[in-house]
Amino acid sequence: MPIQIPTLDDRNYDQLYKETASVIARYFPDYADIGPADPAMALDELFCYLFDMAAYQLNRITPDTRHNFASLLGIAPVYGRPPEESLQLALSKLSRTDRAITPGDIAAIVRQSSAACCSEPVERVFVRPGRPVRVYVLQKGAFKAVTARHREDLRRIYACLRGCSPIGTRFLVEHTPCLQVDVSAEVVKRRDSTINGDTLSKAIQTKIATFLSPLEGGDAGTGWEHGRAVTRGDLYGLIEGVPGVDHVKSLQIKAANDVAYSNADRLTPPEGGLIGPTSPSVTLR
Repeated sequence: MPIQIPTLDDRNYDQLYKETASVIARYFPDYADIGPADPAMALDELFCYLFDMAAYQLNRITPDTRHNFASLLGIAPVYGRPPEESLQLALSKLSRTDRAITPGDIAAIVRQSSAACCSEPVERVFVRPGRPVRVYVLQKGAFKAVTARHREDLRRIYACLRGCSPIGTRFLVEHTPCLQVDVSAEVVKRRDSTINGDTLSKAIQTKIATFLSPLEGGDAGTGWEHGRAVTRGDLYGLIEGVPGVDHVKSLQIKAANDVAYSNADRLTPPEGGLIGPTSPSVTLR
């Protein structure tokens, strides 16, 4: 939102002249000749003119001033060209992160570097401070399998971080670990529901898959929270909120290919990890 320029003084020359003439008459009643031919009034006209010009300049930001604003940020002004070009360069410089200091700085640099030098953009970044600083990156293609190009992307991101971090900072750049979860639900349909069984099953499956999605899941719909556990209680409430569902008869969650977590009540991903893409199984009764 642009800053509204305040009106510092909106009086013009005629108003200033009349006001000063009235002041002279009030404080110097014996001064009878206050016509334009009087030398004192000539000085008064001069001062009114100078004040009018100064007030006009105070209410204006000149092109030279805009160039000077940009030069404060290290943008060399190019006089004779529109100052908007210099200001645009200055704004671009302000929005660009050049130093990896805070977790927010690190995440911003990872996104910038991935857009410029990686084979696939980084969708999400999670930074865990420490020694070393652990940087977890999420790429869509790495869901299925981490390939050689994905590992090369990690090396490029690491190189970018090393080039703009304080001396002595150690980074460990990894792909975000994802816990693959299998969901099996037996759902009872409402007797008065007119929704087709296949349609209802697909709606439930989509609801679960979206809720657990690394990119669209979670309570805010912006991606499953890093390190957050998934519980059966979360899924019970989620499924029973789907139109056409009466109740959930049974629900099982387990880590894929891990019988030790069979029918668990709570599954927690690794530190900084997410719940991986899920293809739930739904049976209607």
